[in-house]
Amino acid sequence: MSNCIEQDSLSIRRSVYGLEKTLPVSDNCLFETIQACLKNCPTPFNVQSARIAVLLNEYHHKLWQIIENNLVALTSGEQRAAMRKRIAGFSQAHGTVLFFEDKKSLALLKKKYPLYAKNMSVWVQQANGILQYMIWQTLAENNIGASLQHYNEVIENDLPDLLKLPKNWELVAEMPFGSINKEPAEKTFLPLEERFKIFK
Repeated sequence: MSNCIEQDSLSIRRSVYGLEKTLPVSDNCLFETIQACLKNCPTPFNVQSARIAVLLNEYHHKLWQIIENNLVALTSGEQRAAMRKRIAGFSQAHGTVLFFEDKKSLALLKKKYPLYAKNMSVWVQQANGILQYMIWQTLAENNIGASLQHYNEVIENDLPDLLKLPKNWELVAEMPFGSINKEPAEKTFLPLEERFKIFK
């Protein structure tokens, strides 16, 4: 379609599970990029409640080892074998981005704007989702693969021993990332006419 908004970059962001330790950019470049996303992500009433921890090297490997150890007790047979294969893939990545929400910031926001208090938790989670997408998209545009994981309940009790983070940081998601060594399978789509309506 001519004279239209550029859309090609949207299709390169995929869930990539075949990851390697190397990166096409330096770690410092990676940190600066993630910080830029964190700084510029929109948040309700500019609360800026999202928090991020980037885990590399031993911290990255220990995280996925803890997750695997905890999942062993919750799985068996073929499910356990599949789990171990998936976790091993995450562990082989270059690192992991952990996404958090600062519960203290949310509480202060609810107190400051009581009229909107009942919706604040939803809004900050939506903002955190935007942040996750910003980082994921930016990584993809720089040929870095990633996927979004949610092992929160499996890992959250062990995080204080692994990382010295403020107690008010609540875990939201995990994003392992690294160089792409296996392209994802072709993505399928539901018919847009079932998902999109225009009224004019």
